[in-house]
Amino acid sequence: MIELLLLLYIVVYCPLIIYVYSSLLKKYEDPKYLRADIPDRFQPFRRTDYKNWNKLEIYFGAIVLLPLRLIFVLGSLFAFAFVFFVTTKDFKLENPWPANRYKFLRSPLQFLARAYLFFSGFYQIKQRVVKYSDYDQDYVQTQINVLSQPSIIISNHVSWYDTITYVFKYLPSFVSKDTVKEYPVFGWITTNLKSIFVERENANNRRQVMIDILNRVNLINQGHLFPPVLIFPEGTTSNGNYILSFKKGAFEPLQPVKICCLKYSPRRFSLAMDCIGIYALTLLSLVQWKNELEIIEFEGLYDPAYLKLEQYPEEKRWEIYAEKVKDIMSKCLGLEKTNSGYREEYDYEVEILGEKKKKSSQNNMKQTNQEEDKQKVD
Repeated sequence: MIELLLLLYIVVYCPLIIYVYSSLLKKYEDPKYLRADIPDRFQPFRRTDYKNWNKLEIYFGAIVLLPLRLIFVLGSLFAFAFVFFVTTKDFKLENPWPANRYKFLRSPLQFLARAYLFFSGFYQIKQRVVKYSDYDQDYVQTQINVLSQPSIIISNHVSWYDTITYVFKYLPSFVSKDTVKEYPVFGWITTNLKSIFVERENANNRRQVMIDILNRVNLINQGHLFPPVLIFPEGTTSNGNYILSFKKGAFEPLQPVKICCLKYSPRRFSLAMDCIGIYALTLLSLVQWKNELEIIEFEGLYDPAYLKLEQYPEEKRWEIYAEKVKDIMSKCLGLEKTNSGYREEYDYEVEILGEKKKKSSQNNMKQTNQEEDKQKVD
């Protein structure tokens, strides 16, 4: 049996995996990915680390490291799914979790999420706590009547590993793009975490998502046992060198929020999911010997009452709140702020990378652009 497995490894696996990685590397050698002479609004989505990729390390990792990691990564993933299935059987997604089961499932699920990260190369995850006053000297902590958990957690968004990291840290619900539901295993897990899904190019759906977030926040604040809602207010990922424009979902309720920041240490291959897809990001990250991550958690909740938002027009309040939070996160991470967002990412992929989008996606994006332009005029 061992001889057969060794033969399959040499004759089938090694040539196949070399072909896969060779094709992947060849794709990103195309000059369009290397272009630096692009408009400033596209810069947050341009990958900048191609010259650091070490092909010898990649091929060695693919042949030696990848098979071992896949065994343990998939093992921890399916163990997570099994525990989650058993402990949440007969749950209705619209109902809060029963307290006894939630207490039972939380620790093993967070442990398995950490195991997934460990086997993906995150051998050590640094964590530190900072104060809001460290980055906003005028901030005055108010007395907030909160339960044992915040209703909203917000974070910068760099990589798809962000979600696994926060499952380990908080086991939250997510506000996520609707295509995540289609991911094998991950889609089922995300759905059963009572996540809220948004069709980013559908204006009507986005309005409904705003209502769903507000309803969930109210239920949590009333003491119902729902997981906190984790929102990436940028709405998409960048190359990790910028803080993108913020969407209103996390801020329109004008509720206190827990702020967290994720900081990936620079390696030969960056874990930022800019113009690189989840498939390529996963394959290249798993052959990198070590991946490094730091979770920066702000102490307590950030209370917008400090901003005295009642003195501003109602439609401007969320923007003021969002800009203040964006400023704090930018200073904490040492990143440049930009007004670019999902719209600019979409345009970069179409205009610079030449990617073809579905006709329905093009029509929805056109409608979204018209609505955003109208709001700017108003």
